[in-house]
Parts: sequence; C-alpha cells; structure tokens
Amino acid sequence: LPLFVTPKPILKLLNIKSGIDEKAYQFFLKTTQHIIRQRKAEKNNHKKYNDFIQLLVDAENHKEELHDENDVNEAHHVNQGAEELEMERKTLSANFLNKQLTESEIMAQGYVIFAAGYETTATTLTFCSYELALNPSVQERLYEEVEAAVDADGEISYEDLAKLPFLDAVLSETLRKYPPIIKLQRKAMADYKLGDTGIQLFKSQDVEIPVYAIHHSEEYYPQPEKFIPDRFLPENRHKITPYTYIPFGAGPRNCIGMRFALMEAKLGLVQIVRRYRFFRSPQTAVPLEFKPITLLCSPKSVIIGIEKR
Repeated sequence: LPLFVTPKPILKLLNIKSGIDEKAYQFFLKTTQHIIRQRKAEKNNHKKYNDFIQLLVDAENHKEELHDENDVNEAHHVNQGAEELEMERKTLSANFLNKQLTESEIMAQGYVIFAAGYETTATTLTFCSYELALNPSVQERLYEEVEAAVDADGEISYEDLAKLPFLDAVLSETLRKYPPIIKLQRKAMADYKLGDTGIQLFKSQDVEIPVYAIHHSEEYYPQPEKFIPDRFLPENRHKITPYTYIPFGAGPRNCIGMRFALMEAKLGLVQIVRRYRFFRSPQTAVPLEFKPITLLCSPKSVIIGIEKR
C-alpha cells in the first residue's frame, strides 16, 4: 500500500519499483483520457452513456451535495446503532463538492476504481466457488433461488438481483470468512477514549482495525471457521453486533466501490452457478493456505472440480 500511494519521483529517487506495470498504467490513462475527451465532444449531440466515467464527466462542472439518502441505508450488514447513523448523516450532509473535477482527477478516480475492484472481486468469487464446492447443499439452494429469478432468456434485472436473500447471504458469508482487505488503516482526527476499555487514542495517531480477526472471532460469530450463509439472512441480521462485519469498512469513508463490487460479484455468481456445478476434488486443499501478503487476503492456490449443469 505505501508503494501504491508514494509519488513516483520519490520512488525513482530511492530506486524503488512500485510494482505497477508502467506500460499498462499509461495505456489505461491514455484510454481514459481519450474517452473523457470524446464524451465532452459528443455532449452537444445529446448522446448519453451509463457508466462510471460518464458520472465523473457529468460531475466535472457541477457543484453537487454528496449526501444520498441511500448511503446510510446500504451499509451491507454493518448494523450501525442509532447514534452512529445520526453522526454519519450529519457528516454526509456536511460534505459538499465545492470544486470542479479536473481531467487528471477523473482519470485518477477511474484508475483507483479499476485497480481496487478487479483483484478483490475476482478473489471473492474464487473463495465463494471454493466454499460452494465444499458445501453442495448450499450450492443447490443458491442454484434454486437463482433459477427462479432469471427470465426465459437467462437474464436478471438489477432490481431482482438485489432482492435475492440467499445470494446476498452467500456472498456476505464469503466476505466475512475471506475479507478482501484483512485490516483497515485510519488516523485519529482528535483525542478519543474508547468507551470503558481504558484505551486512549491521541490526535494524529495511526490506528489499524484487524478486519480478519474480528470476522473470525468466536465472540461475534459462533463456529467462525464454518461457512454458514444463514447468519446473513434477513431474519438473522439483528444478531450481528454493530461494526463486527466490515469487509468494506464503515462510516462516511467506507469503500467507495462497495455497491458496484456487490452487484458485480452477484451478477457474476448468478451466471456461474446457473451454468456450472462445483465439487471437491482429491487436490482440493482444506483448509486453504494464504500468500504471505500483509494487506490482501489471497490464496496460494484454489483447486476444485467443475462440471457443466
């Protein structure tokens, strides 16, 4: 992570490689720049595109309030209390976009969404496929729900996709057991005492939240090493302790791509489960071994069987 955010001139001065393929990086920036300028040129033609770049282009010349009534209602099982929700509403309501977005900022935001969303979503689907292979009853239950929701052409609408409770539960349990980011990093903006814990945070102090450890705590999740999607069904969500399920972080600075990532993963999972069945093979490792990386939850290898339905 430090290499990702450190300015390139400093890395060059220290003779440190960032790990980012410069050729691919420049290709992405040039492609994005071309799209931005093309969209601006077509603006008077009333041609409209429904994608992330277009949202940024539209926001370039507008002062818009960042608050959205859905922001505090789509916390993805964080289960914030009333006090926390009210504080978040005030924070979101106080945030305004008072400046125009530059072309460079649009390109930068596009790159961040692409870089942050690609690997984490792919890894989440890999972990989910692995758990479905080990839990055939869960897999068939998911298949039945999905089959009942798709139309005659095998398509599913955005609205219907968001209304599949077991699909959401399966993906949520995957993100609990295998959070894409194993820890969150924050900086205290003021001195703060953590309830009656005796822990005192001081302004500017760095804080790390151990997401993986919280998600695997017996105190919050009985049998944490077992894959139990029912934990996240609507009738059981009230049992989740606030802030003990945070694969996307929480509060006004949670993951900016949360909704997109969830819809992308759900849509991918629907199409995969409809077409293929996963099963455990003699080479399937139980439990999985992970790469020694400090930030991402990445498996060394995932081997399962797959057959067409």
